[in-house]
Amino acid sequence: MPEPTSPDPRSPDPSANDPTSSEPTSAVAAALGPREGQRWYQALVVPALAVVTALVIGAIIIVFSNEQALEAWSRFLRHPATALSVSWQVVSEAYQALLTGAFGSPAEIWRAVSSGELDAIRSALYPISETVVTATPLIFVGLSVALGFRAGLFNIGAEGQVNIGGLVAGAAGIGLTFLPDPILLVTMIVAGFLGGALWGFIPGVLKAKTGAHEVITTIMLNFVAVSLVLYFLSTDFYKQQAEPVSKPAGAAYPHLFGSGVRVHLGIIVALAAAFGVAWLLNRTTIGFRFRAVGANPDAARAAGINPHRTTIVVMSL
Repeated sequence: MPEPTSPDPRSPDPSANDPTSSEPTSAVAAALGPREGQRWYQALVVPALAVVTALVIGAIIIVFSNEQALEAWSRFLRHPATALSVSWQVVSEAYQALLTGAFGSPAEIWRAVSSGELDAIRSALYPISETVVTATPLIFVGLSVALGFRAGLFNIGAEGQVNIGGLVAGAAGIGLTFLPDPILLVTMIVAGFLGGALWGFIPGVLKAKTGAHEVITTIMLNFVAVSLVLYFLSTDFYKQQAEPVSKPAGAAYPHLFGSGVRVHLGIIVALAAAFGVAWLLNRTTIGFRFRAVGANPDAARAAGINPHRTTIVVMSL
């Protein structure tokens, strides 16, 4: 009986040209994402490096747009220490003003807390409150863009989508004031979601059906959205008196720390949405399909995932 022989390593792999091989499946499996250590790296180190890079670039722009710093740099070869000292002073003053305006003065916050006076504490925390209020809708916009990125789509239309979402939410808030406040608030949120989803659905369909690049279509739709908002703000339904400002909605998020500080429940909803998007992308079949299409559309198609349908769903979300 002949002894079994091991395959010749020089011979070609018979499965290399086999259409039933697992190569597409392996490519899709690669879309599962990085290992745990790489995830922590992407979650912490990459954003930190992005912030540091932004601060460095901002410092360069500040220095070369300041007349005093430019004058000092014109004499750099004779007085290099002076140029560096003036640049440091200009940048530090600018960033100190930036941080104070965004988070408040630490000394003022400490004095307010030490005094125990509620009004003084609210006044000291006002900059932080305004920062959180401003950041709340931007968190949702960032999540929507990140969702598209994970599916290989460059959604540049977040501005138009949030404008249309606000327009539709405002229509619900103005026209359905007969509803109880909690129901009206939920209705406004759902209406805003549907409005933004509609404005993302349009470039999604164009991308899936005609191949039109989402960068071009979403940028163009931004201008259309702004024009629509400006038009509707001129109508009697939206317009408040003679100013192009919408009427107040019938419901709003409750304030978290009283009416003296504007930070509201929306920031809690935004953070919950961030966890929800992470769960959707990393723990669900739908999220796997999104990541698979973003990693390799051809392999995803071979694995039974419809890239066109996924594109429409991602852009809508």
